[in-house]
Amino acid sequence: MTFHALWDFIKKPTELGKDNTSLQIKIGTCLALFLIQIPPLLVLMSLIGGLEQLGLWEEDMHSLQKIFQEMEPVLIFLFAVIVAPLFEEVMFRLILKFRSNFLILWSIHIGVALHLGQKRSLLKTARKVWDKFYGWIFYLMAAAFGLMHIMNFEPSLNIYLLAPILVAPQILIGINLGYLRVRFGLIWSILFHAFYNGILMSIALLTGEI
Repeated sequence: MTFHALWDFIKKPTELGKDNTSLQIKIGTCLALFLIQIPPLLVLMSLIGGLEQLGLWEEDMHSLQKIFQEMEPVLIFLFAVIVAPLFEEVMFRLILKFRSNFLILWSIHIGVALHLGQKRSLLKTARKVWDKFYGWIFYLMAAAFGLMHIMNFEPSLNIYLLAPILVAPQILIGINLGYLRVRFGLIWSILFHAFYNGILMSIALLTGEI
Protein backbone atom coordinates (compact mmCIF):
# COMPACT_ATOMS: atom_id res chain seq x y z
CA MET A 1 0.00 0.00 0.00
CA THR A 2 2.82 2.39 0.86
CA PHE A 3 4.60 1.64 -2.41
CA HIS A 4 1.48 2.24 -4.52
CA ALA A 5 0.66 5.47 -2.66
CA LEU A 6 4.24 6.68 -3.08
CA TRP A 7 4.31 5.72 -6.75
CA ASP A 8 1.04 7.53 -7.46
CA PHE A 9 2.46 10.61 -5.76
CA ILE A 10 5.76 10.43 -7.63
CA LYS A 11 3.93 10.25 -10.97
CA LYS A 12 2.02 13.42 -10.18
CA PRO A 13 3.02 15.27 -7.01
CA THR A 14 0.13 17.21 -5.51
CA GLU A 15 -0.23 18.99 -2.20
CA LEU A 16 -2.13 16.51 -0.04
CA GLY A 17 -4.61 17.51 2.62
CA LYS A 18 -4.18 16.83 6.31
CA ASP A 19 -3.82 13.12 7.02
CA ASN A 20 -5.64 12.01 10.16
CA THR A 21 -4.46 8.40 10.13
CA SER A 22 -3.37 6.82 13.40
CA LEU A 23 0.11 7.05 14.86
CA GLN A 24 0.57 3.33 14.25
CA ILE A 25 -0.14 3.70 10.54
CA LYS A 26 2.21 6.68 10.26
CA ILE A 27 5.05 4.79 11.92
CA GLY A 28 4.33 1.75 9.76
CA THR A 29 4.39 3.91 6.63
CA CYS A 30 7.75 5.39 7.62
CA LEU A 31 9.25 1.95 8.21
CA ALA A 32 7.82 0.65 4.94
CA LEU A 33 9.19 3.67 3.11
CA PHE A 34 12.62 3.05 4.63
CA LEU A 35 12.59 -0.53 3.33
CA ILE A 36 11.27 0.51 -0.08
CA GLN A 37 14.16 2.89 -0.66
CA ILE A 38 16.89 0.37 0.17
CA PRO A 39 16.98 -1.49 -3.23
CA PRO A 40 17.31 1.66 -5.39
CA LEU A 41 19.84 3.10 -2.93
CA LEU A 42 21.96 -0.06 -3.21
CA VAL A 43 21.85 0.20 -7.01
CA LEU A 44 22.91 3.86 -6.91
CA MET A 45 25.69 3.18 -4.40
CA SER A 46 26.95 0.33 -6.59
CA LEU A 47 26.99 2.70 -9.56
CA ILE A 48 28.93 5.30 -7.56
CA GLY A 49 31.34 2.58 -6.41
CA GLY A 50 31.80 1.53 -10.03
CA LEU A 51 32.74 5.08 -10.98
CA GLU A 52 35.35 5.02 -8.23
CA GLN A 53 36.75 1.74 -9.54
CA LEU A 54 37.06 3.36 -12.98
CA GLY A 55 39.14 6.12 -11.40
CA LEU A 56 36.61 8.86 -12.10
CA TRP A 57 36.62 9.90 -8.46
CA GLU A 58 38.32 8.75 -5.24
CA GLU A 59 37.19 8.33 -1.67
CA ASP A 60 39.71 10.91 -0.50
CA MET A 61 37.87 13.47 -2.65
CA HIS A 62 35.07 13.28 -0.08
CA SER A 63 35.55 16.32 2.16
CA LEU A 64 33.42 14.78 4.93
CA GLN A 65 36.28 12.39 5.62
CA LYS A 66 38.41 15.31 6.79
CA ILE A 67 35.61 16.66 8.96
CA PHE A 68 35.10 13.26 10.56
CA GLN A 69 38.80 13.08 11.39
CA GLU A 70 38.66 16.40 13.23
CA MET A 71 35.47 15.82 15.27
CA GLU A 72 34.57 13.52 18.10
CA PRO A 73 32.30 10.63 16.99
CA VAL A 74 29.61 11.67 19.47
CA LEU A 75 29.51 15.20 18.04
CA ILE A 76 29.34 13.83 14.48
CA PHE A 77 26.44 11.59 15.48
CA LEU A 78 24.54 14.40 17.21
CA PHE A 79 25.06 16.76 14.28
CA ALA A 80 23.88 14.18 11.74
CA VAL A 81 20.86 13.02 13.75
CA ILE A 82 19.64 16.29 15.27
CA VAL A 83 21.08 19.42 13.67
CA ALA A 84 21.16 18.35 10.01
CA PRO A 85 17.59 16.96 9.86
CA LEU A 86 16.13 20.05 11.53
CA PHE A 87 18.02 22.51 9.34
CA GLU A 88 17.58 20.68 6.05
CA GLU A 89 13.91 19.87 6.52
CA VAL A 90 13.04 23.46 7.39
CA MET A 91 15.10 24.68 4.46
CA PHE A 92 13.91 22.25 1.78
CA ARG A 93 10.59 20.76 2.93
CA LEU A 94 8.80 23.46 4.94
CA ILE A 95 7.79 25.35 1.81
CA LEU A 96 6.20 22.31 0.17
CA LYS A 97 2.91 23.33 1.79
CA PHE A 98 1.30 26.47 0.37
CA ARG A 99 0.33 27.95 3.72
CA SER A 100 3.85 27.36 5.08
CA ASN A 101 5.65 28.79 2.07
CA PHE A 102 7.24 31.89 3.48
CA LEU A 103 8.37 33.07 0.02
CA ILE A 104 4.78 33.18 -1.22
CA LEU A 105 3.44 34.76 1.95
CA TRP A 106 6.13 37.44 1.99
CA SER A 107 5.45 38.23 -1.67
CA ILE A 108 1.73 38.58 -0.96
CA HIS A 109 2.28 40.85 2.02
CA ILE A 110 4.70 42.98 0.02
CA GLY A 111 2.16 43.14 -2.81
CA VAL A 112 -0.55 44.28 -0.45
CA ALA A 113 1.79 46.87 1.07
CA LEU A 114 2.54 48.22 -2.39
CA HIS A 115 -1.16 48.35 -3.27
CA LEU A 116 -0.79 45.84 -6.07
CA GLY A 117 -4.06 44.19 -5.19
CA GLN A 118 -6.20 42.76 -2.46
CA LYS A 119 -4.77 39.99 -0.35
CA ARG A 120 -7.60 37.62 -1.25
CA SER A 121 -7.07 38.03 -5.00
CA LEU A 122 -3.31 37.67 -4.64
CA LEU A 123 -3.75 34.50 -2.60
CA LYS A 124 -6.15 33.08 -5.17
CA THR A 125 -3.77 33.80 -8.04
CA ALA A 126 -0.77 32.44 -6.15
CA ARG A 127 -2.70 29.28 -5.31
CA LYS A 128 -3.59 28.66 -8.96
CA VAL A 129 0.04 29.03 -10.02
CA TRP A 130 1.14 26.86 -7.09
CA ASP A 131 -1.22 24.02 -7.99
CA LYS A 132 -0.33 24.22 -11.68
CA PHE A 133 3.41 23.98 -11.15
CA TYR A 134 3.47 21.97 -7.91
CA GLY A 135 5.17 18.98 -9.52
CA TRP A 136 8.00 21.19 -10.76
CA ILE A 137 8.31 22.84 -7.35
CA PHE A 138 8.42 19.49 -5.56
CA TYR A 139 11.13 18.00 -7.77
CA LEU A 140 13.10 21.25 -7.84
CA MET A 141 13.37 21.14 -4.05
CA ALA A 142 14.33 17.45 -4.10
CA ALA A 143 17.03 18.20 -6.68
CA ALA A 144 18.26 21.23 -4.72
CA PHE A 145 18.47 19.08 -1.58
CA GLY A 146 20.53 16.51 -3.42
CA LEU A 147 22.82 18.98 -5.16
CA MET A 148 23.54 20.72 -1.87
CA HIS A 149 25.38 17.57 -0.86
CA ILE A 150 27.91 18.04 -3.64
CA MET A 151 29.58 20.34 -1.10
CA ASN A 152 30.50 17.15 0.75
CA PHE A 153 33.09 16.52 -1.98
CA GLU A 154 36.34 18.28 -2.71
CA PRO A 155 35.74 20.62 -5.69
CA SER A 156 37.00 19.30 -9.02
CA LEU A 157 35.84 19.13 -12.63
CA ASN A 158 35.10 15.40 -12.34
CA ILE A 159 33.04 15.91 -9.21
CA TYR A 160 30.93 18.59 -10.89
CA LEU A 161 30.45 16.50 -14.04
CA LEU A 162 29.44 13.47 -11.99
CA ALA A 163 27.30 15.50 -9.58
CA PRO A 164 23.92 14.14 -10.81
CA ILE A 165 25.11 10.59 -10.12
CA LEU A 166 27.03 11.28 -6.90
CA VAL A 167 24.06 13.01 -5.27
CA ALA A 168 21.40 10.73 -6.78
CA PRO A 169 20.96 8.89 -3.43
CA GLN A 170 20.26 12.21 -1.68
CA ILE A 171 17.79 13.21 -4.41
CA LEU A 172 15.96 9.91 -3.89
CA ILE A 173 15.89 10.49 -0.13
CA GLY A 174 14.68 14.04 -0.79
CA ILE A 175 11.71 12.71 -2.76
CA ASN A 176 10.75 10.34 0.06
CA LEU A 177 11.17 13.05 2.69
CA GLY A 178 9.06 15.42 0.60
CA TYR A 179 6.34 12.80 0.34
CA LEU A 180 6.26 12.34 4.11
CA ARG A 181 6.25 16.09 4.69
CA VAL A 182 3.31 16.61 2.32
CA ARG A 183 1.35 13.61 3.60
CA PHE A 184 1.97 13.64 7.35
CA GLY A 185 3.63 16.96 8.13
CA LEU A 186 7.08 18.43 8.68
CA ILE A 187 7.70 16.65 11.99
CA TRP A 188 7.50 13.29 10.23
CA SER A 189 10.02 14.20 7.56
CA ILE A 190 12.34 15.44 10.33
CA LEU A 191 11.95 12.20 12.29
CA PHE A 192 12.46 10.06 9.19
CA HIS A 193 15.52 12.09 8.23
CA ALA A 194 16.93 11.71 11.76
CA PHE A 195 16.23 7.95 11.73
CA TYR A 196 17.89 7.52 8.33
CA ASN A 197 20.97 9.51 9.34
CA GLY A 198 21.09 7.64 12.63
CA ILE A 199 21.23 4.30 10.80
CA LEU A 200 24.04 5.54 8.55
CA MET A 201 26.02 6.97 11.47
CA SER A 202 25.56 3.80 13.53
CA ILE A 203 26.92 1.69 10.68
CA ALA A 204 29.85 4.10 10.25
CA LEU A 205 30.62 3.93 13.98
CA LEU A 206 30.42 0.14 14.08
CA THR A 207 32.66 -0.26 11.03
CA GLY A 208 35.18 2.27 12.30
CA GLU A 209 34.68 4.75 9.48
CA ILE A 210 34.26 7.53 12.04
